[in-house]
Amino acid sequence: MRIDLDKAVETAEELLAELKKLNGAEPDDAPTRVARHQRSEITRQLLYLGHLGERVSVEIMGAYHEYKGQEIRRGGGPAAD
Repeated sequence: MRIDLDKAVETAEELLAELKKLNGAEPDDAPTRVARHQRSEITRQLLYLGHLGERVSVEIMGAYHEYKGQEIRRGGGPAAD
């Protein structure tokens, strides 16, 4: 059996790339329209990063459950470990 984590790896790479882009950002604290837009973009990006992190977790758990399901169908299980 091949453990397929391709989706999780792809998502994690996207997450890492986006983290690197946002790391060290210094939002403008001015009360201007442009600064407010910049801060709302940063907020949106941070929420998206959280979403990507959760998606990686779900994809990994999906691979885990697929692996365990195949192990159980083969007759393996906790006692066989």
